[in-house]
Amino acid sequence: MGLDLNNAVVGTQSSNSYSDPTKSTTDFYNGGSKDTDGATASESSFTEDFAKWHNYYVEIPVFAAIIDTLACWAVGKGYKADEANLKKIQNIKGWGKDDFNSIIENLTRVCLMGGDAQAESVRDKAKRLTNLKPLNPGKIKVIVNSSGVLERYEQKENPTPLKPEEIFHLCWNRFADEIHGKPYAERLEPLIKQIKQLQDDLGVRFHRIVKPLRLFEAATDDPTTLSTTEANLKKGYENCEFIVIPKGTLEAKDAATVPSAVDAIQYMNVLLRELVSACGVPEVILGWSEGTTDASAKIVYLAFQQRVERIQKFLEEQIRLQLGVEINFEFPASLEPVMQTAGDVGKAPVEKPPVNNPPAADDKKKGSQLKK
Repeated sequence: MGLDLNNAVVGTQSSNSYSDPTKSTTDFYNGGSKDTDGATASESSFTEDFAKWHNYYVEIPVFAAIIDTLACWAVGKGYKADEANLKKIQNIKGWGKDDFNSIIENLTRVCLMGGDAQAESVRDKAKRLTNLKPLNPGKIKVIVNSSGVLERYEQKENPTPLKPEEIFHLCWNRFADEIHGKPYAERLEPLIKQIKQLQDDLGVRFHRIVKPLRLFEAATDDPTTLSTTEANLKKGYENCEFIVIPKGTLEAKDAATVPSAVDAIQYMNVLLRELVSACGVPEVILGWSEGTTDASAKIVYLAFQQRVERIQKFLEEQIRLQLGVEINFEFPASLEPVMQTAGDVGKAPVEKPPVNNPPAADDKKKGSQLKK
């Protein structure tokens, strides 16, 4: 006797999910909670997971391009300073072949990517700045007291603690009472993983178009013959050479039909757009502008300019407070003057006053006759 379908039981997971999607038992995103990494009752410390964030920077080119672009636009054109401040930094060489601008650009990339960037602030006996040497944030422990105030730094393989003034520390996007910065890599990690996975999958998919996965049916079950045939097929396949076999002894079949990649490519574009949007770097800045009009490109450029100027302001203030050097980074190119002239944004158009031309001689005569 067969099974009776009348005894089938309908599951309740779907109805429960839609009735209360915040329940942890459902397959819906239910949010959660996350506290800050602030100070505790005793001494607290933090060491950046630099190796992890750096790996994303190395393996995901578009993420590296975003970080490099932000740093380049913020620092790349250089800075202005008076003679006294220029003299303070003119001899800084970093590891030996650096200059002050390249050091700050290096540190900017690191702090945007991983949240924190440190450099050893070297001074002479008179407390004058003589050098600035970038360090590996993954080897620097930041230590604060119970009040959350920076106490010291500790460097791996160096037993001597470093005073706060001995380390130039860029702590980007610090949040609430946290004792570290907020890295772009951490915020974008889910997107980065999806993009990398999809790139790998698409790579395999397109590779199978050129070299499809195939099955071969051989008219033999002899292990030696099968092994020899397999070796010959593999050799011919790898070298793109022809193979001669007796008729009817071997039949090739495709293992599976390669599906269309249109949906995957569209989804990749969605992920890339979400990635650049989350970083505040428009596509037009990175070198492509599909579907972007000239007018909309100007607006997104202005939005990007505000972000770059914020980074520049952050760097200028930290350099002034920690190094005692006052400089101003130049912005590469601003559209504001152009857009104001074109009437796109900015100042309202100024109305010209009426022109009071003197009356003609005939008009003067007419006026005098009317008065009479």
